[in-house]
Amino acid sequence: QRAGADALTQVGAGVHTRVFFSAGEASGDAYAVELASRIGEARPDVDLEGVGGQLSQGAGVHLVASSQDWGAVGIIESLKVVPQVWQGYRAAVAHLRRGRPGLFVPIDYGYLNIKLCRQARALGWRVVYFIPPGSWRRTKQGADLPGLTDAIITPFSWSATMLQEMGANAHWFGHPLRQMLKQVDAPAVRSGIAVLPGSRHHEIEHNLKAIAPALKGLNVPIRLAPAPNVTSDEVAQAWVRAGGGECEVVRPARAALVASRAAVVCSGTATLEAALALTPTVVTYRGPWTMELEYRIRKPKFDFISLPNILLQRDALPELLQREATPEAIRAALLPLLDDGPEREAQLAAMKEVQDFCGPSNALDESAKMILAWLAPPLEP
Repeated sequence: QRAGADALTQVGAGVHTRVFFSAGEASGDAYAVELASRIGEARPDVDLEGVGGQLSQGAGVHLVASSQDWGAVGIIESLKVVPQVWQGYRAAVAHLRRGRPGLFVPIDYGYLNIKLCRQARALGWRVVYFIPPGSWRRTKQGADLPGLTDAIITPFSWSATMLQEMGANAHWFGHPLRQMLKQVDAPAVRSGIAVLPGSRHHEIEHNLKAIAPALKGLNVPIRLAPAPNVTSDEVAQAWVRAGGGECEVVRPARAALVASRAAVVCSGTATLEAALALTPTVVTYRGPWTMELEYRIRKPKFDFISLPNILLQRDALPELLQREATPEAIRAALLPLLDDGPEREAQLAAMKEVQDFCGPSNALDESAKMILAWLAPPLEP
């Protein structure tokens, strides 16, 4: 590839044999695993390091800081994780300073990664940003990204266009979730309901308190799907505390989605995953009373909270937020999605539009090729 040849010319031989990933949340950790496995297979001589969770560590990435519990929504919940994030930032910077510079691959999570980009560039690291913050926005992209990166791999075509116009070396290969879903075996016939209660501890507890009673008495399989950073036991115990009935815990969450006829999903990246899996979905979000109070005081102005609706710029998926997310409301929105009918057909049509926005289904392979192109060639034996 031309991009690969240009990259090798820029970096010079014998320098970049380290790849440092930085994933601050569960979705980023899942992407890091996919990239790390491809890079490790193609280049066993490369050292894989970084900030991430259990998935990254299991894929052979040497973690210098764990971001397992960094995810937060809202000011109050975010303040609770600031000490952990700051400690992780200091550990990452200290590690970036050791040895020869390599290739820094930040993944989303701009709060931490923009700061680390500045440090990495100052220390001589090349930077390839995978999924820049706010890539879904159609009106603007991060103004500082062109000056902080050598290349950007973004999951949406309009993001690449805007970044290129700003002077960035931006590329679009499609959304990685499309390939991740393609890697999952789907049954011939779908049945039952997938429940994705969130990736943050406070989300899981509060969402399941509404979802479990909403599904009570439904004579269909229930698949409880934990986020990558959450243990199966933690989610199963929260389900029992919420009064949930018989269920199966399924990992990864996308396996539960492709097997199910409908889903109840906590707002976040998982809503996009549900849309790409063509699983009609009710989107819900509940948090602690402090979050409810913050929401009432701040009165944030947004039209939609789920990525499919944001991308489509209309309410294709029902969204139930905080007090609106009652068991009765969840059940009423979910039941029509289980049977063939206008509500289900409308969602499936909308989800196919989302698939079109997300492009080809080989984004991970192409992204790994580009990252590999920025590495120095292996030393001759």
